[in-house]
Amino acid sequence: MTEQAGTKQKTKAKATNSAKSAAAANGAVDVPPQAGQSAEQQATAPVLETRHAVLRYTTLRLALFLVALVVVWAIALIFNMDLSSQLSKLTLLAVALLLSSAASVIVLSKQRDAMSAGIVSRTQRLSRKFDDAASFEDDEE
Repeated sequence: MTEQAGTKQKTKAKATNSAKSAAAANGAVDVPPQAGQSAEQQATAPVLETRHAVLRYTTLRLALFLVALVVVWAIALIFNMDLSSQLSKLTLLAVALLLSSAASVIVLSKQRDAMSAGIVSRTQRLSRKFDDAASFEDDEE
């Protein structure tokens, strides 16, 4: 009975280690395990972390732009700038875009890295599928 429990624990440890190595090979971001999670939940956590990284980065980038736009607009109102012309509004948009771009380089580096890791892993998976399909077609001929 004790040998079976030991074997189950070794099998579970091997599954966890193989899932971690698979997630690392896919370029997933390492997330510390949480108490009370099963091995399957811990194995899928890094994959889910990078799954919607593009959406998360884009949303945060848009939010940063909107915050910069509100700040620039408020500064323009405080200093009584003329905002009646289209050119002045376009200038405020351009300044907000420049400020949010500069801020996103600093603030969103972690999200950008996660997004690029997700894109790389997805590209590698598609490339492997394409290579497998091409080799399968070659084998048929």
